[in-house]
Amino acid sequence: MALVMPSPVLISNTYYLRVRVPSDLPASAKGQSVTLPVGDSFKLVKMTDFVKVSLETREPRTAKERFAKAYSALQSTWQAMKDGPKPLSHKQSVALAGEIRAAFIEAFDDDPGNPENWHRVLEQNAAAKAARLNSLTIPTLKQQATDMEKRFGKLADARLAIHGMILAPQYRQRLLMQVAEGLDEMARVNQAKAEGDYSDSGETKRYPAFEAVQAEPKPTAATSSQTFKSVIDERVRRRSAGKDAVPLREETVDKYRLATDAFATFRKSDDLTTVTPEEADAWKLALMEGGELSNNTIGQRLQNVRTVIEWARKHSHGKLFPLGNPLATIERPSFQPVPSDARTYTMLEAKQVLSAARKETRNDLRWLPWMCAYSGARIEEVAQLSKSNFFKVGDDWFYRLTTSGGKTLKTRSSERRVPVHPELIKEGLMEFVNGLTLAEDNRIFSNRSQQRIGEWLRETVKITRPELAPSHGWRHLFEDVCLVGGVLDAAKNYITGRSSGKSGEGYGKSEAMLPGLANEMRKVPFFL
Repeated sequence: MALVMPSPVLISNTYYLRVRVPSDLPASAKGQSVTLPVGDSFKLVKMTDFVKVSLETREPRTAKERFAKAYSALQSTWQAMKDGPKPLSHKQSVALAGEIRAAFIEAFDDDPGNPENWHRVLEQNAAAKAARLNSLTIPTLKQQATDMEKRFGKLADARLAIHGMILAPQYRQRLLMQVAEGLDEMARVNQAKAEGDYSDSGETKRYPAFEAVQAEPKPTAATSSQTFKSVIDERVRRRSAGKDAVPLREETVDKYRLATDAFATFRKSDDLTTVTPEEADAWKLALMEGGELSNNTIGQRLQNVRTVIEWARKHSHGKLFPLGNPLATIERPSFQPVPSDARTYTMLEAKQVLSAARKETRNDLRWLPWMCAYSGARIEEVAQLSKSNFFKVGDDWFYRLTTSGGKTLKTRSSERRVPVHPELIKEGLMEFVNGLTLAEDNRIFSNRSQQRIGEWLRETVKITRPELAPSHGWRHLFEDVCLVGGVLDAAKNYITGRSSGKSGEGYGKSEAMLPGLANEMRKVPFFL
């Protein structure tokens, strides 16, 4: 049977393109819109079982010409859908913008029209870039994306269709910005011509020739559908492997799960491999406009999602998102940082907390506030101590903050041996530790100590000042009282696990220096 080629269809005295959508297109193609050239304009057409668009003519000859161009573009689009989304480099974006610019300059070369028309084009272009196409809307990144799409999207799609490309979403905004810049140049050239100045013909070597790109690698076992949960689970497994492994802390894992769960709920999918920058940016804006979280917290959650995606890229050896992390272009929201003194305990608050801790019977509530107060240590560091981490040199007691035995610290410089302050000895800390009957390597305190102490501070001790960092506030206060007591900077930095980049960081690294470190700790004033 001879293959019947489609042709224009006459409906109510007007010719249409009406063709059936091929059955071998991806299932996701149905319902998508395609941009087709019709005469001197472009039409956005939604695909169902058919693609139907008016050719806007009653003349058979004109209908055939318009049909041929539209059908050719449609076939290119269908092939692009089969090939899948493609990346677009910066150079290729500029090249496409140059093609659009050149087409408009050529079209209006003989008759550029009224200069005021081109002035209005420039104004509308500027309004779109500033998210002000509608003067009543509030300029936001989301609104800017909408305005850019409305102003330049069809032109970009038509040019992509000519090259038979479906663009991967993460490259969309960059292309539209280049198209906008090219059309600004075009409008200025045509405005000058309309005013009688043809000194600038519009010819330029600025725009490179477009060179086709290779399709992104087809999904493999390494890049096929993965959930955020599976990537985090795999990261936990890898970090826990090996004799000297440094596992991720439970609270660290929890923060990644919190951020990715929220993002997955927002985008209605836990499939990490399909994340786009637009989704992340929309999530950021929704959180900011919701007003429940601080901008700093929103920025941290964005970073946590980006980190998990980066883990997935590393696990796939670069096969997933080979051109970069899709969240790399998302700008973290600006925020006004909380001053350090506002996050720190006042002396009155410190006394209130330590006095309340004396009355507690739970190990973590009784001892962790005191140990943090007299060391400046991060609560998650001291919370993972075991009985075997305590040792004595001469008459002085110390405890070792280490990554050995599956423990975790923020940085490698956080490995240290901290003298037990005399006030902790008087409080009975060592009698408590030495009297424990648990195994030497078992944790003394709960895995949920940090959360439990935060709740206790707010609900029982009744310190509800929102700026205060319940656990980190001890860190700032300890450094302040070290200054009051005249503790050497090298000793203070070592005890708190801070890195200064100076040679003095060797302080306390050998056992011979530990007595000197204990002497410096004795300079720290008492809180009560």
